[in-house]
Amino acid sequence: MKNIFKYIFIMLGYVLTTACSSNNQPIVNVIKPKIVTEPTQHDTDDPAIWVNEDDPEASLILGTDKNEDGAIYVYDLNGKIQTDKVVRGLKRPNNIDIEEFEFGDGSEIFIAVTTERLTNKLRIFSVPDMLPIDNGGIEVFTGEIDRAPMGISLYKRESDDVIFAIVGRKSGPSDGYLWQYRLDGNPDGTIGATMVRSFGTYSGEKEIEAIAVDDEYGYVYYSDEGVGIRKYHADPDQTNEELALFATTGIADDHEGISIYKTDMGTGYIILSDQQANKFHFFSREGTKLNPHDHQLIKVINAACNFSDGSEVTNASLGSLFPKGLFVAMSDDKTFHFYDWEDLAGDDLLIAPDGLVEHTENAIHPKYVTEKVVYDSDDPAIWVNSKDPAASLIIGTDKEVNGGLYVFDLHGKVVKTVPELGRPNNVDIAYGFKLNDELVDIVITTERSNNQLRIFSVPDMEPIDNGGLEVFEGVDERGPMGIAFYTASDGVLYAIVGRTDGPLEGYLWQYRIEDAGNGNVKLVKVREFGKYSGVKEIEAIAVDNELGFVYYADEAFGVRKYYANPAMGNEELALFGTDDFGRDIEGNQYL
Repeated sequence: MKNIFKYIFIMLGYVLTTACSSNNQPIVNVIKPKIVTEPTQHDTDDPAIWVNEDDPEASLILGTDKNEDGAIYVYDLNGKIQTDKVVRGLKRPNNIDIEEFEFGDGSEIFIAVTTERLTNKLRIFSVPDMLPIDNGGIEVFTGEIDRAPMGISLYKRESDDVIFAIVGRKSGPSDGYLWQYRLDGNPDGTIGATMVRSFGTYSGEKEIEAIAVDDEYGYVYYSDEGVGIRKYHADPDQTNEELALFATTGIADDHEGISIYKTDMGTGYIILSDQQANKFHFFSREGTKLNPHDHQLIKVINAACNFSDGSEVTNASLGSLFPKGLFVAMSDDKTFHFYDWEDLAGDDLLIAPDGLVEHTENAIHPKYVTEKVVYDSDDPAIWVNSKDPAASLIIGTDKEVNGGLYVFDLHGKVVKTVPELGRPNNVDIAYGFKLNDELVDIVITTERSNNQLRIFSVPDMEPIDNGGLEVFEGVDERGPMGIAFYTASDGVLYAIVGRTDGPLEGYLWQYRIEDAGNGNVKLVKVREFGKYSGVKEIEAIAVDNELGFVYYADEAFGVRKYYANPAMGNEELALFGTDDFGRDIEGNQYL
């Protein structure tokens, strides 16, 4: 009988709390969902969104049914259960996340990873068919007293596309509460995991369940329930230093689900579920100009879902139902609620990509759009045909392990390709290089996965590098990315190369390009130069041949300027572009 009365008093307190605001006025402007899903059998917890890029209206929502005889439920955008895809018989699946995974042979699939709390495992399934690809599960927190995995978020590192799983648990130590695992593809098509670090402060107040990763920024956020949101680097090669603790006030009780909404301008929101108040708090994703880790509260909304534990959001247009994006939140009535992002945004929040009126109202539209590359376009270069300018060419990189160079005409049609290069990143062109006593135009690209440069004659695209020219020999940080030619006033040709990571001084290496005497070219290293902030990476490089300066983008920091001629010294001449950028400072060019 005592338990019955206790339950009645708890529910009465909940009703009074959710029916009134802090000034004892009824809550108004409650945002209602566009779709409420069919119910699960037991207890909904955490959702994930799979965007079908070929047919966005066929996208799916995955959600966990958190029970000892639980499941992953799969819904269409109308909230209907796709019974043929539901994964049953899981042992208290808690949180779930989705990412695109690449095997060693270059094949790619989408995977859904969930924590299975009662077995202390991660479970991995292919999406959308929901077939297991984990050999029965991957044990986590091995050797620990406190295991019981709960939170999960996947991090795809931009520099090499490696996927990591960051996992929280029911309880743990005050430091090193989260464990991070690298996901590795096996030859049989399954996926295994290797633990790479433990990190993260824990207050000891309640538990850590909600985790979200911002792949583009490279940060992980998690809810230390009852305390606030903690922020760390998601890359295990970075420090384990806590970068921020925010949302420490204004929350009714538990800090729960976290999701990240991204615009096309590097801005957006970190969305936190204020569980007991049935509210969602929106914090700035990008921080402030003075402090990128200062996440300001932007807006609080009242939602129609009850006691929301988990949430997820996408800015993708999902057809007529959710043309401007979708926000999904669990509700304790065994359902998930689908909200139209436009309804949440109202007149206060940004909508990506079409709703950024201040950026798109006077947008300049291209005259031509090229044919698509296979994987991931990155950097272009323009070859001007001096004899027939209308026959000039655009050469661009397809940045993947099995990518290549694409050659387009001025209408964007592919006229030639150089396939099967090892992740070509950036590209540049030089004119009138003397080879075998003839003047030839040449194109250069960084081949990132092979730590070398590739050089071809233009326009025939024949290799003149004897299969590749190795760079950054003898150092740990290699992975060449940025590239720019510099033609000195005496006609000597140089290549200035950047990389994925490097020291705070001497980040760039400069090579003199010489005729090797056999129809190929060779490299002669002449110097290391250039400061690096240590914040992100250095990729975009541009040279002003006439004035003799090189400019490069120290991403998320500014543009640095040096002499391009190594005889002029290694003094930094300028640092500019440090303000007014949404996030990364990328491609450089000059007129």
